[in-house]
Amino acid sequence: MAGTLANKILQIQQKNPKKVIGLMSGTSADGIDACLVEISGNGIHTKIHILDFETYPYDNAIRTAIFETCNLTTGTVDKVCHLNFYLGKLFANAAKSLVKKASASLADIDFIGSHGQTIYHLPDKAIIDTTRDLKKDLWGLPFLPSTLQIGEPSVIAQETGITTVADFRPRDVAAGGQGAPLVPYADFILFRDKEKGRALQNIGGIANVTFLPSNCSIDEIVAFDTGPGNMVIDHITQIVSNNRYHFDDRGKLAARGKVNDRLLASLLAHPYISKPPPKSTGREEFGKPFADNLYKNAVLSGIEDMDILATATAFTARTIADSYKQWILPKHHISEIIISGGGIHNATLIKFLTQYLPSTMKIYPISDFGIASNAKEALAFAILANETISGNPNNIPSVTGAKEAVIMGKITL
Repeated sequence: MAGTLANKILQIQQKNPKKVIGLMSGTSADGIDACLVEISGNGIHTKIHILDFETYPYDNAIRTAIFETCNLTTGTVDKVCHLNFYLGKLFANAAKSLVKKASASLADIDFIGSHGQTIYHLPDKAIIDTTRDLKKDLWGLPFLPSTLQIGEPSVIAQETGITTVADFRPRDVAAGGQGAPLVPYADFILFRDKEKGRALQNIGGIANVTFLPSNCSIDEIVAFDTGPGNMVIDHITQIVSNNRYHFDDRGKLAARGKVNDRLLASLLAHPYISKPPPKSTGREEFGKPFADNLYKNAVLSGIEDMDILATATAFTARTIADSYKQWILPKHHISEIIISGGGIHNATLIKFLTQYLPSTMKIYPISDFGIASNAKEALAFAILANETISGNPNNIPSVTGAKEAVIMGKITL
């Protein structure tokens, strides 16, 4: 049996090129991004050709289920158990729908790389100290860093008949890393340049940057979560619109308000903002409780709703710009900023970001490089899965803080 399993992996390894589907659902829980890509080679010799891409939105019931499951009060173990398998089914459906859209066959696909849906991310004790009584809630046991993504890969493999690589983050956390960010490995393969220093800025629920110095080696990459991306903006939008809107479409609501400097200064005092890399964050620090508290305090201070939303939008832009000034620009020159993720569609956010950054920096949408703005992270997990199948380490210890380079991802045949 062991020989049969090894032979199957070897057969996939030896095929060149390979057809791979990458699946991703981020902290905004908007839906499942699915990318069909042809991959040749591995490591620094990787070449990609995107064949198709689609986003399969979650309906309101699924979004509610995800957010309730992530909540410390409502996220009971039975909900985690059920949603793990249910999301696995949805991820499988996304893969099958994309194959049909591309006029391909499931038999054509060599493997799937699935990130899953992050439910909780605890890379360091500082996060839990702010939300829980450690001795009471963790039975007095010593704290261990941990992370949990659901969307059962066994269900994906069963439903599609395709080998599935998933559960990437835990291996890096087990090796002493943050388990994030992981996309910089793909950024290095796709965007390194001999002459230009490039910042790859993703603005999803959380915002993260990968800086690639000109002609860099993988160990010279600077990458970290800059802070909230759309997460706080989305929650404030829901509050000020009485749940009429789940997000601020093109930033039109925020454009009606004015940034409150005092409120912005208080937000920028959050300890995560001044924390040096390696670092990562999530809804544990900037989720609904943070947004609810932000709104409550702002209202008590007499700040109008649209001004609160404008300030929340400016908060994301400032944390990105300040991160560059604090952790990248003292040692490096940024020639280009390449933006991806849902935040690229928020014109007010991009306007603020342009204002806060030095005028010499050129900002480009990732679509200028032939990749749809929402496709990048799904593509990245297809690339990471290819490295897993190839037997190559696919984390970056200098980025995540891991003690060593490891092979992330579990293979379900």
